[in-house]
Amino acid sequence: MLADPLTIDASFITAADIPAVGREGNKSTYRIVVSNVTYLVTIAHQETGGRRRSTVRLDASTVATNPFDSTTSVADKTSVYLVIDRDLRLVTDATVVSYVKELLGVLAAATAANVVTTRIAQIVGGES
Repeated sequence: MLADPLTIDASFITAADIPAVGREGNKSTYRIVVSNVTYLVTIAHQETGGRRRSTVRLDASTVATNPFDSTTSVADKTSVYLVIDRDLRLVTDATVVSYVKELLGVLAAATAANVVTTRIAQIVGGES
């Protein structure tokens, strides 16, 4: 089980510790509200047929002014997922960690010079 509160290193959240709000079996949920944005982190694991699927999900939700009618508000929710699907019989944990680090390098979410890189902007913009 991960520590409570969950500590993350993300510049968009001003608080570094997110308290757990739910735990059940192989699933934990953490929540924090920063300004007017609610962040919900869910970490879950499923094992079936010699495979483990680990999912990390970040939901960010807020209520914002409707860009088409400034007298109304709209709910906005954005989710980001990371799924690690692996064979438990053939691959070691250390090897999987190496694979995941390489795959995350493809996204290159942050560098010292540029917090949001061109690649992330391209993906969010719909390029593939």
